[in-house]
This record gives sequence, C-alpha cells and structure tokens, in this order.
Amino acid sequence: MTKANTTFNLEIRDVELIENALNSVITKQSSTIINTAVNENTQPSSNSCPVTVKGQIDELRDLLGRLHNQKVWYRPKGEATYVGG
Repeated sequence: MTKANTTFNLEIRDVELIENALNSVITKQSSTIINTAVNENTQPSSNSCPVTVKGQIDELRDLLGRLHNQKVWYRPKGEATYVGG
C-alpha cells in the first residue's frame, strides 16, 4: 500500500495562486448569499444562508488560515531599523 505524500514543493507564486483561487470561491459564495437575501427581500445573515454554502465558506477560510500560519515571515537581520508590516 502506498503512503500519502506529506511534503510538497510549492513556490511562493504557487501558494499565492492557491490563496487567490480560494478567495475567489469565498467571494462567489458570499455573493450567492447576498443575492439570495436580496431576492427574498431580507438582510443577509448566517441564519438565512444555505448550510452547505456557509459550511464551504467556513472550511475555505480555515484552510486559508492554515496556509497563512505555515508561512515563514522574513525579517531582515542587522543594525538597520526595519519599518514594515
């Protein structure tokens, strides 16, 4: 039986593309919730959105968070003062 691959060789651009694609799906699903509420003449809320759509959005946001937490952020070393975000 084969084992699952636990190491991935992704470039920075690959991760950026994945994040952009996930954000696009979240945006599309969010606009579905808004359009449904507009068609029903109600305010968009978590109670009025379909459970599957809300579940998918939550799952994708969780995945984006895990990707973000695995990044190694660069901070220059040296005597110069670093100003940035």
